[in-house]
Amino acid sequence: MDFLAKMGLTLRGDPPRAIDITNREWGPPVDGIALSIREIARQDPEELPSVSAVMKNGGQKQIPLSIPGWLYFYNIEIEAPTTPYGGSLLRPKHQTEPLKLTLGPGDATETDLPIGSIFKLQTGRDYKLRVSCQLPGDIVLHSNELTIGL
Repeated sequence: MDFLAKMGLTLRGDPPRAIDITNREWGPPVDGIALSIREIARQDPEELPSVSAVMKNGGQKQIPLSIPGWLYFYNIEIEAPTTPYGGSLLRPKHQTEPLKLTLGPGDATETDLPIGSIFKLQTGRDYKLRVSCQLPGDIVLHSNELTIGL
């Protein structure tokens, strides 16, 4: 169960997850919506890096969304090849049913991206990372840039 939770999946019975938006850097807002990424603190030095991606509605109107499930919503920009697991995971045949959600004014949604499991990262090297996503109406959000390493 911990493995699934670390992948960013919410399990039934889990309490609603509080999203911490304090001290985050944000990408440029588009129509009041902004995207932010930051590395998730590792409990163990051997743990692979993961990134928290938060999309926030800073506007005054509700935004209904129908988005592809989990990783298919985000385009992860990093100069690293995928691992065999990551390559398999990102195949279109693994895409899940669309997720419908509504972001009200001030609401946010968070997804954990297991970067170290999806991409082959070399020890001792830093990687620049950026995430983007496409919303209805051809709106493309870009996150802040982040540097991660092993």
